[in-house]
Amino acid sequence: MATKIRTLGEGKLNITDTTNARDFSGDVAKVQLVASNSSEDPVNFLDGSQETSTTTSWTLEGTIVDDFGANSLSLWCFDHAGETLPFEFVPNIKGGIKWTGNVEISPVSVGGDVKSKNTNDFSFPVTNLQHAPYTNSVSE
Repeated sequence: MATKIRTLGEGKLNITDTTNARDFSGDVAKVQLVASNSSEDPVNFLDGSQETSTTTSWTLEGTIVDDFGANSLSLWCFDHAGETLPFEFVPNIKGGIKWTGNVEISPVSVGGDVKSKNTNDFSFPVTNLQHAPYTNSVSE
């Protein structure tokens, strides 16, 4: 029986702007691909048959732990707002699966409670979602 990988992490989340991959991995405390399924009301035909339509949309969601430095993820999201960029999400490097697609970047909130390590949530719409085998290269 194959070993099951049930823990999220150690993994990777990269979003690429032009040629540079921005590594989200060290700044996110939560990350997930969220499916949203919707069905239209069925269409009934005279012959008694029925036709229904179900669609699925995806978002890449998570929680960023704030960094108030000049290279922060919140600044990067602000600077790339409105851009659609490719991403790679590896939930666990031992699992051998990666998810890829495109995300539409939007700004992320900044700040929170004083003298606290604050977190802020993000949600980026996903298109062209696919999965493929992931192999951990020796250089990682």
